[in-house]
Amino acid sequence: MDIEIETLQEAEAIIESAVRSKVKRLDLSFCHIYRDSVIPDSIGDLSSLEYLTIYNKSHNIVYGIEQIPTTIGRLINLRQLQIYDLCELEYLPDSIGDLTNLEVLHIADCSRLKAIPNTIGKLKNLRRLELIESMMSLANLENLPDNIGQLSSLKELIITSTAIQSLPNTIGNLSNLDYLDISRNPKLHQLPDSIGKLHQLTVMMLESGFLTSLPESIGELQNLRELIINNNQLTQLPASIGTLTKLEKLELINNQLTALPDSIGNLSGLKNSILLYGNPLKSLPESVFNLPFEVDW
Repeated sequence: MDIEIETLQEAEAIIESAVRSKVKRLDLSFCHIYRDSVIPDSIGDLSSLEYLTIYNKSHNIVYGIEQIPTTIGRLINLRQLQIYDLCELEYLPDSIGDLTNLEVLHIADCSRLKAIPNTIGKLKNLRRLELIESMMSLANLENLPDNIGQLSSLKELIITSTAIQSLPNTIGNLSNLDYLDISRNPKLHQLPDSIGKLHQLTVMMLESGFLTSLPESIGELQNLRELIINNNQLTQLPASIGTLTKLEKLELINNQLTALPDSIGNLSGLKNSILLYGNPLKSLPESVFNLPFEVDW
């Protein structure tokens, strides 16, 4: 069902009908003239629901949804929850942690969102978490909860265009994480040492930020195949980068690198040229001649 809702009464009627029909998928699209700031509590009665999307139809709204009802925690069969364009939403309910069968949580363009509840750590089946910008940044989201490290099934973590200043050390506990994208976070200048514990990680995207350095522990990411750090402020690379022998792709365009470590020549698994355009490099170490591809600088 894909419904454009204009009034609270319509929302209640749609949910009541969905309950009777035992729907598994529901898209709640709120029209630009929707003047109520709430979603009916009866949303918690959708016990058969597996896929739920909640969004505002228009970006240019005066009114908007300000809160998600706590009853959403009763949707015990929910596998995918998407929330986007809720421009007045500041917090998610703690009860979101009760969605223990949730596999995908996607939050986008909620520009006033201030926090993710600690209860997110209870989502033991969560495989993909996205906190992203499509058209509007999450400019009020400054922290991630420590309990994010309890997401033992998480394979993909995407956090873009937020105001976070640091990643919790517990991120290193995400033992099944395969894909990490923390691009376009202008207040994030460093990564925690615990990033090196992500031994299953194969792709790390760190584009268009203000990272000034990388931790030595990055060399412990022995399964890493792609490392993209374009458009940052890196002044040097750790020597440990040379231990990433499975690395196939390395991009470092538009940073502040003036030299490369000799260990760069140990990246024998590369399948593409190292991209270094836009760095004030004066020379390259002789070890780069050991690489299977040229360095483009």
